[in-house]
Amino acid sequence: MNRKFLAGASNLAVIGLIVAGCASATAPAPTVKSEAPLAKAATPTSLAAPSPTPKVAVDHPKYGGVLRTGQAAEPASFDMHQESGGQHPLYLMPAYSSLLQYDSLASPELKVIPDLATDWQISADGLDYTFRLRSGVKWHDSKPFSSEDVKTSLDRVSKPPRGTRSPRQGTFHAIAEVRAEASDTIRIRLKYPSASLASMLASDWLVILPKHIIEAKGDMKRDIVGTGPFKFKQHIPAASFEYVKNTDYYVKGRPYLDGIMLYSIKDSSTRFAALRTGRVLFLAHPYGVTPSQAKVAKEDPNLVLQSQWRPGLAYLQFNLKRSPWGDPRVRRAVNLTIDRQAVISVAMEGNGLLGAQMPSAGPWGIPVDELIKLPGYRQPKDADIAEAKKLLAEAGFTEGFRTSILTRPEAEHTKRAAVLQSELARVGIKAEHIISESAAFDNTLSRRAFDTDAHSGGTTMDDPDERFGDYYITGGGRNSGDYSNPRFDELYLRQSRALDVNERKRIVREMLNILSEDNPDVALAWSISLIAHSSRVRNYRLAPSTYVNNKHQEVWLAD
Repeated sequence: MNRKFLAGASNLAVIGLIVAGCASATAPAPTVKSEAPLAKAATPTSLAAPSPTPKVAVDHPKYGGVLRTGQAAEPASFDMHQESGGQHPLYLMPAYSSLLQYDSLASPELKVIPDLATDWQISADGLDYTFRLRSGVKWHDSKPFSSEDVKTSLDRVSKPPRGTRSPRQGTFHAIAEVRAEASDTIRIRLKYPSASLASMLASDWLVILPKHIIEAKGDMKRDIVGTGPFKFKQHIPAASFEYVKNTDYYVKGRPYLDGIMLYSIKDSSTRFAALRTGRVLFLAHPYGVTPSQAKVAKEDPNLVLQSQWRPGLAYLQFNLKRSPWGDPRVRRAVNLTIDRQAVISVAMEGNGLLGAQMPSAGPWGIPVDELIKLPGYRQPKDADIAEAKKLLAEAGFTEGFRTSILTRPEAEHTKRAAVLQSELARVGIKAEHIISESAAFDNTLSRRAFDTDAHSGGTTMDDPDERFGDYYITGGGRNSGDYSNPRFDELYLRQSRALDVNERKRIVREMLNILSEDNPDVALAWSISLIAHSSRVRNYRLAPSTYVNNKHQEVWLAD
């Protein structure tokens, strides 16, 4: 039977709003048979509720033009299944499609709709998902698309072959088997029901890749061949990516644009200057614009500013395989020492939300009024600092010790590292700041060749399956600190199988308590995306995740 998949456990709190209006027209969407709305969580009382979106004139979509965007960092490779940096969807998603997708025009309220699938069925016991696929779809190299491509891609992510990295493998723990039952039919058999499956299949990370190229070359690290709205044309390293319109795209009348140019501009001020002068038309998250730049953009009649809370956590992660971070007393001491409010106000210019390893803004996190009473979060810091020094003395570090903080070169990371250095110095920890370019940074994490790292880790949705499955379960694809706790792993599986949302929340709270005892990292703040674009850019809605709404098939340019 056809059923609406309601991922109620995957709610996203909408905190941001479109600050300046953008004239737009809702273009007709492809006909679908199933859709899965994700209900919004309540806006936290600690934040002002969004004001109504301003009324704007409606224009009619027009064809033509090239969307010129400014980006901070290029992808380490082109293989979406093996990468995890937030720049990868920005650069690569225009070429690709997924089995399901989020409705870009419904953002910021995420709604799952078909993409390469036309509809799907769920068995009465919730264990079998059957997807009917579009017919006549072609890869950009003109080879035919089929269910075998879907099976290869889903197997590659959920059960990666030897030598293939899968940062999101833990998220798909519920998948028992993927079967291509016909050229236009795919069936996913689960070990147990999963409330987050449809939502995760709609993530930009779950692009469907061509089986014929993977079999011929072993991976997609140097190839960009998709079924999406734009075809890859060329890449000039450290300069630009170029895409052209896919005239054989399966959605009739899309895309509107003739192409997309993504320019690599590392410096934030230079990117913003390029936007203001019209050299580029769009600055996307995760880097977007700074709070000070946002104030300028808001007053510029030629620009549109959009703001949105997203499930991206700024954190300091410890390498538990390196001394002294294997000692829980040392990790707890650092957790007590760091003033999150200082990180938010100084390093993030106030553009962050307090929270633990699940955001307080969403339905799974510890409420802010409760969080601020806990060790590490409470103010003033005197009691925390005293306890931290005592713990370090017990661990044999009365005079502190030397360590290092690894970051990417973008300003948002380096500014946080500077604040962290100052915070750690209060208890005698002298931290060297090591800056590493994106590809080298990822490689260093994968080799575990670091002491601590400070950066942001995002997810597609605010859901424990993805957050905990990626970052904290044993062997999780983005668990670079090698944290492992058998009890935590057991609870992870229990919460994922729980069909009662209140039971699931109870289990998640116990998991957060375990993390607060083990301290595999220090949760600093949750992100608020700020992006700006030319007022010529229409039909773009900022999503609550970096990993959503990067295809731009609905975007068009006004004169």
